This record gives sequence, C-alpha cells and structure tokens, in this order.
Amino acid sequence: MRKKLSLMTPLALALALPQVSAQSSDEDIERISVSGSQYTLMESNSGINNYLSKESIVNMPHMADDVFRIMPSLPGVSAGDFSANFFVRGGEADEVLVLLDGLQLYRPFHMKSFNSAFSIIDTENVAAIEFSSGGYSAKFGNKMSGVLDITTLMPSEETKTSIGASFINARAGSQGNFENGRGFWLVSARRGYLDMILKAMDDETTQFEPTFGDVYAKVGYELNDQHMLSMSLLYAYDDEILDDTFIDNEVEIKEKIAGKYDSSYLWLNLNSTWSDTLSSDTLVSIGKITEDREGGEFDPYEIWLRLRDEKKFSVLQFKQDWQWRVSDEQLLQLGINTKYLDAEYDYKMKVWHVNNYQQDSSNNVNESNYLWRHNDIESQGNEIGLYANHKFRFNDKLVSEVGLRWDKQDYMGFDDHQISPRASVAYSISPETRLRFSWGHYYQAQDILDLQVADGVTDFAKAQKAEHRIIGLDTVLFQNERYKNQAYKNISLRIEVYQKLLSSIKGRYENAFDRYEFFPEGQADRQFIAPQSADIAGVELSVNQQFNHKLYWSANYVWSKATDEIEGKDYLRNWDQTHALNLSINYLMDNGWNINAAYTYHTGWPITGEYGTAELQSDGNYQLTKYIDERNQQTLKSYNRIDFRASKTYQLNDSVLTWFFEVTNLLNTENECCVAQSQYDVNNNGEVTVVQELGSWLPMIPSLGFKWQF
Repeated sequence: MRKKLSLMTPLALALALPQVSAQSSDEDIERISVSGSQYTLMESNSGINNYLSKESIVNMPHMADDVFRIMPSLPGVSAGDFSANFFVRGGEADEVLVLLDGLQLYRPFHMKSFNSAFSIIDTENVAAIEFSSGGYSAKFGNKMSGVLDITTLMPSEETKTSIGASFINARAGSQGNFENGRGFWLVSARRGYLDMILKAMDDETTQFEPTFGDVYAKVGYELNDQHMLSMSLLYAYDDEILDDTFIDNEVEIKEKIAGKYDSSYLWLNLNSTWSDTLSSDTLVSIGKITEDREGGEFDPYEIWLRLRDEKKFSVLQFKQDWQWRVSDEQLLQLGINTKYLDAEYDYKMKVWHVNNYQQDSSNNVNESNYLWRHNDIESQGNEIGLYANHKFRFNDKLVSEVGLRWDKQDYMGFDDHQISPRASVAYSISPETRLRFSWGHYYQAQDILDLQVADGVTDFAKAQKAEHRIIGLDTVLFQNERYKNQAYKNISLRIEVYQKLLSSIKGRYENAFDRYEFFPEGQADRQFIAPQSADIAGVELSVNQQFNHKLYWSANYVWSKATDEIEGKDYLRNWDQTHALNLSINYLMDNGWNINAAYTYHTGWPITGEYGTAELQSDGNYQLTKYIDERNQQTLKSYNRIDFRASKTYQLNDSVLTWFFEVTNLLNTENECCVAQSQYDVNNNGEVTVVQELGSWLPMIPSLGFKWQF
C-alpha cells in the first residue's frame, strides 16, 4: 500500500482553534484572502499578499518582457527555457486556467510549432495578476492545478502613447478617455521581428522565419452610476517556417516545418452595482482558433516522417457572477458559466523508423517501424458550470470560505459531470500573522480542443480529479512600533505545506528522451503513460524585504516530490525537481540606474535511459535491437542560471524614456535539458555500449530595448 502524507481536515483544525480577537473588525470582507497559495502581481499597493509589484516585475529580467516568463520565479512553479508555458506544483502545463478580464484564453502562446516560446499577452496592458497555485475558490472550474487571472489597465485621464522595442519584438500602444471621463479606450499592437534578424544573418543552410504578432483593444463607457460596459478584442497570429538541412556523420538530414496559427476573441463585460451590497459581472464572448501545422523529418538512418495537422475551434460563452454582501460578516457569491463549443480535427501522418525501439514489459512504443494515421473528426457540444461560495467572519480572528461547484460537459459522445466541494479558513494569530488551511476537490475534464488525435486517440477521457490539502502561514518579522507605519526593515515571510492527490488520470503520451522535438508524436521513443494515481507534495518558503527605498530583495525555496503510480510502482514525473531556489536583488543607484540580478537553481529533472542487445547473424554481423530503459530512473545535472537587467528612466519635457539592457544566462551555463541523440557501439563480443548525448537549455542571450511614453 502506498504511503500518503496525511494532513488534518482543514475545517476540523479551524474548529479546534481558540476564538480570540486581533484582526481588525473593519477589514472589508471582500478583501480578506482566506485560501492559501494566492499571489498578487503587478499591483502597486503594498500588502502581505502582494508578492511582486508592477515596478518590481518591470525591473526583473524576463525574456521578451513576457510576464509568463516571470512565473517560474514564484514558489512551486517550474518551466523549461524553451517555452513560456509552465507547470504548477507538479501538474501538467494544461492544468492552469488563464483568464484575461474574466475570459478564458485557450492556447495563449506564440510560436506553437516551437514549444510555445512566448505568450500573446502584452505586459504593458496588464494592471494586476492574481495567481493561485492551489486551494482556489469554487468560482474557478475545470482546471486542477492553478489559476492565472489577468486584469488589464484602466486608462488614465490623460491620453498617453508609448512605443518600445526589445530583442524579440516591437510594440506601440495608446490609451485615453472621452466624454469627460465617462468613456475610455486602450489599444496596442506588437510584432515579433526574429524573422528579420535571422534573415539578415543569411544562413544558406537554414531558413527560419518565425513571424508573429498580436493586437489588443478595449473601449468602455459608463452607462450610468450603476453600469459600466466594455468591449475587448484580442487577436494573435503566427506564420512559422523552418527549413533546415545539416550534415551529421556525413549524412544529410532535413527538417521542415510550416505553421499558421490564429486566435481571435471578442467579448463584452458589463459591471453592475445594483446597491451598496449587491453587484454582478456579466460576460458574453465569441472566440475562434485555427491551427495548421505541416512538415517532415528526413534522416536515412533514423526516420522518414510527413504530417499535416489542422484544427478549427470556436466558442460562444455567457458567464455571470453575482456578489451579495449579506452583512459585514457574510459574503455570498453565485455564478454560472455556459459555453457552446465546436471543434474540427484533420490529422494525417506517415512515419517510418529505420531502427525502432522494441517493446518490453515497462514500455509501450510504436509496434511497427511503419505507421500511417488519419483522423478526421468533428465535435460540437456544451459546457456548463454553476457555483456558490460563502465567506463568513466568525470574529476578528477567524474567517471561513466554503464553496460548492457543479460542472457538466456534453460533446461527441462524451457526457460527464462533477461536483466539487471546497473549504478554506484563515485564522489571525496576530495583526501581522495569519494561518490558513485549504482543502477541496478540483476536476478537469478534457477540453474539446485537446483531443490527442496526433497519437491516435479519438475518444475523450473521463474527467481527472485532484484533491488539494494546504496549510500556510503568512507573517511579518521584526515588526515593532518604530517601523509600524512603513514597510522598510520588515521582512514578509510565507511558509506553505501542500499535497495534491490525483486520481482518474488521463493517459498521456511522452517522449522518453527528447521532450522538445518539433514532431514529438512521430518519434520512435514515444510512450503511453497511464498512471493509476499521482501523489504530489511539497514545502514552500518565501521571504522578501524592502530594505529601504533603494534596496529590495526576495527569495524562495521549495522542496517537492511529484510521482505517478504505474502498475503499483512510483515513477517521478518529467518535471519533478526536489529542490528549487530563486533569489532576486534590486538596487536603485544614485545616478538613476536600476540594477537587478536573479539567480535560479533546481535539481535536475529525471530522464530515461536506454540499452541494446546484439544477436550474431549468419553473415558474421550483429543485429542490433534497441530498448527503452525503465522510466525516469536517471537525473540531469542541477540547473543554475544568473540573469541580469539594468535600466534607466529619463524624464524629458513632455515624455518619459526608459532604456534597458538585459542578459539571460549571464555566465553562459550549459544546463542539461534532454537527450539530444544516442550513440550505439557493438564490440567484437557482441556487447552493446550506449552513450546518450545531452542537449542544453538556452545559452547566454543579451537583449537591449527601450520604451518611450508621451
């Protein structure tokens, strides 16, 4: 029997706590954070939950000024260098709900053919981010690891225009208001220019043209004292080409990719204040996504592959959230979210492996050297979610939040529903210290857009389930009367212990060696992973301090373990990292330059080995047979990276100019990422030696950019 980390039921612990007073009774019930694992980013106001202010994020090094690239600096979040996508507390990348002004974004990334390198969100348009790595309320459904809730700017009274550029892209934006401030508008556009830089390099052997861009626009109008109506548009496109020919051991190898991607969202938000105690938010939206990927891989000694992958997806949505402040001690939230969904798949692949891996008792690889796959599927259907959430303040010390959620999906023969109870309590030990407990069930049904047709799957899987158990403590150290009214000298500290128990896990396909192949579904090391359950647990410690108006530092350390149970045995998940450490220090110099350095460390991710056998043939030669070894029994070397950013702002007559210089991986550390290729050698006695050559994450990348606002 597997040993499970046992945490007391949070509600039972809460009821056992003494009922004494300290928390201010006039603190607004809406603003009390009850559940654990919540982080507020980008907002300017200070507070124990305000982990990174907007100024802090602007000053931190983050490639392409992409806010998604900041996420791995938070406790419990891991990611690879190649992608803006990330994993939350051992979960998969698709287990995070991404919201933009209340609207769910599907696949919110540029360069999808190349591991989703950047997000489609312009950081300059972001006012605040609420990020939860667990224990979130019943308001959020159908994702079981995290929520990234992004709120865009409310434009200022003055008209402002800005232009900027960095190593990756250029942008322009403008904002303002009309009719004496009753209306506002915001518009921005970005265009990546990697294709121009690479074309200027004029490499005759490689054609690499990743063209991408996005447009965001919002206009709002105050209808009256009770209702504010806004309309938003987000459009993102990619046109990606790779045509690479190179020589390896006197063999010509070719790789070709052509990808076209479009994402369009149009939505209306109506924010209504019906009385001092009753309000509602209504959203109506339409979205459309098209994806077209084709290409091939040609290596006469390894693989011949051709594929064409086309997807079309559309969604109509109506969502409404109600909030009723019953009293100063009670808050009731109710909501409904309905969607009509339509998805089309047209997938064709032909692949031939010269030396395929053989199947043994611990692996499931392609059964034949030749594979032909064609899936043409259309699916339509509906999703609906209902929730109720009740927040109650017992006294000045104890606040509870209890919620219940019901979700239902019905598309292409898939008909399922889930009931998700959730509960959290917060207990104030003192005005500076708060103890939190969270527990809940979190279900995730397979999105209609995520059918794994590339691996031959034509049926939707049953909804996965995660049970969250979290204990957390927030406090401020060295608080005294001298510094009572200022943040300086005080140290904010957070400790959390968490566990996620996963069941009904959807089977997934993974590549045993190189997880970042451009055509992963066609590789010979493709495996089907079918866990019966998963156990993910960890301890997170984070601390930050604004030492004075010049110096700010932060740090977090995480111990964690993420395992799948497969046929009675535990196997580490691909992104498991036992120890992780993030350090950041920011210093404002007297001459106006701002200097920021960040250090990232984590233990190496697990990888899988391989071996071979050789059988002597009648002609005196040996016939080599390759095998994939037991899953994730080896480990890459530890990851170490230092990033650096220097910036300076100039106040001109009627404008502000900011320059920055940034270096990712300052020391050019070769961090191992994966198995790039393997060399097999058979000696005269038929003994087989295998050497796995490891690939690396990104090398040192300098970047120079500016922003001019006028």
